[in-house]
Amino acid sequence: MSLPSLSAERNLSRSALLILSIAIILLFFAIPLIWGRDNIPPRVYFGNSSLTGKISDAQNEVVREANVFEKKPIAIVFQGKKINATLEDLGLEVDKNKTYSNLDSIFAKEKLSPKYFFKWWGYLILGFKTPTYYSFNVSRFEKLVGGQFNINLLPTQEAGVQFLNDNINLVSAKEGMGIDTMIVVAQMIKNLKNWRGEEVNVRLANLKPDITTEEANGLKQELDHLLNYPFALQALNYNFKLPRSKIISWIDIQKIENQGTDSLNGEDDINIITNVALTGKNFVDSKKKYALKWEVNKDKVKNFLEQEVQSLVYKKPVNGTLAFENGAIVEAAPSQSETTVDINKAVEIINQSFKKGDYFIGLPVKENSAPLSMQKVKELGIDNLIGVGESNFVGSPNNRKHNIAVGASKFNGVIIGQGEEFSFLTTLGPVDESTGYLPELVIKQDKTVPEFGGGMCQVSTTSFRAAVNAGLRVTERQNHAYPVQYYSPQGTDATVYIPHPDLKFVNDTPAPILVQTRIVGNLLTFEYFGKSDSRRVELQGPRVWDKKSDGSMKAEWIQKVFDKNGDLMFQKNFLSKYDSPSKYPHPGDEKPPQDKKKKKKKKN
Repeated sequence: MSLPSLSAERNLSRSALLILSIAIILLFFAIPLIWGRDNIPPRVYFGNSSLTGKISDAQNEVVREANVFEKKPIAIVFQGKKINATLEDLGLEVDKNKTYSNLDSIFAKEKLSPKYFFKWWGYLILGFKTPTYYSFNVSRFEKLVGGQFNINLLPTQEAGVQFLNDNINLVSAKEGMGIDTMIVVAQMIKNLKNWRGEEVNVRLANLKPDITTEEANGLKQELDHLLNYPFALQALNYNFKLPRSKIISWIDIQKIENQGTDSLNGEDDINIITNVALTGKNFVDSKKKYALKWEVNKDKVKNFLEQEVQSLVYKKPVNGTLAFENGAIVEAAPSQSETTVDINKAVEIINQSFKKGDYFIGLPVKENSAPLSMQKVKELGIDNLIGVGESNFVGSPNNRKHNIAVGASKFNGVIIGQGEEFSFLTTLGPVDESTGYLPELVIKQDKTVPEFGGGMCQVSTTSFRAAVNAGLRVTERQNHAYPVQYYSPQGTDATVYIPHPDLKFVNDTPAPILVQTRIVGNLLTFEYFGKSDSRRVELQGPRVWDKKSDGSMKAEWIQKVFDKNGDLMFQKNFLSKYDSPSKYPHPGDEKPPQDKKKKKKKKN
């Protein structure tokens, strides 16, 4: 009977042990999750204060404790003399935000991490001092201590090179005399770790410059070698010799950081070492070491290429002149590609050539095809001259002739996509002094006045006539307020004025339309090259009626467009109603057809 009882007891003990183990495991995870959900574990300290409580409340405690500590007075001792100053006055400052951010990441942002639970119990059992981040302003410390103890601090002089009268001169290094900041930092760290304000002993030390004379001399020899021979640039048939002064002006001397070991000298170094020490990471008594190197100032090289090289190499693109002969498009005058230096690539090539010591440098040149060329025509599938418009502006003042030439040039080489609605004003762009126009007469409201761009209606009228002759569907057109001599026969004109009225038509042909304009004498011509779909255009008129002695009249121009089968595609009746020119007083530079005493026009 005793054996079964012993077995039962063992099973009971095992069950109890299992239950206890499960309970311990559950408590191991549950307590940090429940108790520590929004709280910092007990026995977590910042300075002399316990931070146990809400994590969100810890920031105020960090700020309060840090402010108290920064204003704590400590004794500074130099050669037996002693002064008292607060840590804040000495340049020591707690980085409150960084300190709290680190604390928040430990207790809030790591909650889902398995190691969090082990950390939490470790902090509860062993205690935990919050890592504190500081900055130390060396300049403020030296200024205060130097002034209080009347210490004559001698700054270092770094070695370097100096450009003077196209010569490269060596500037030697000089050691300085200053406070041994390494000793100060070591004592500061001790104070910070113990959260106490023990006295700090100050001593002087010889300060070595970051750049030695040997380092600077090495750079000087490198630059002397670079400038032994003149550099020459070549682009197409042009050669550019670079004088020594130009090369020197492109050279920038830079101080770069190397890794090394030495005594402390510099605010950044002290910040790094202080923070590393206080956060428990490996402390290394290290300092940045520096070297000198030269670099090509790419902005200056680019400026030189743009101003002195590009102007000689650059060739403006010239559109070819097309003609329609024997049923085919031919190039009456060849196009010329745009030739230019590839500035960005050239800058990199010059930079690399200087580094390698290549004294003969070929600059990359690129060519861009002119907008209007036979190659472009073939790419667009254009094979026919589908419409021509002409107008004569004989008798125009010089300003008007100038404006017509400027305006017509805006359309030369323009491509109207298949199915696109062409807008004359959109293609024309701004019309003012900045875009090259001169003042000339335009019809505006109830009078004729000079404005920049007078003469544009000559261009729009010619474009309109070409569209009608090509059998294109015109979607917007308006006649002038009164008949103008330049647009005879009356009824075939189209006035424009920014922003309205406009001239618009749709390219409903099988391919894009390429526009070509030219002026021969006083004759302006618009030619539309495209792909013919064998449509046929029949024009009736223009017919003028209701013509009165005051110059007013009415006119009609009828466009009928038939497809290749002879079926009518559409018909457009262009009706024009012209007022008497006398209603629009003007300086008298334009004349209506039957009134030789007055001259008139609209955005003309």
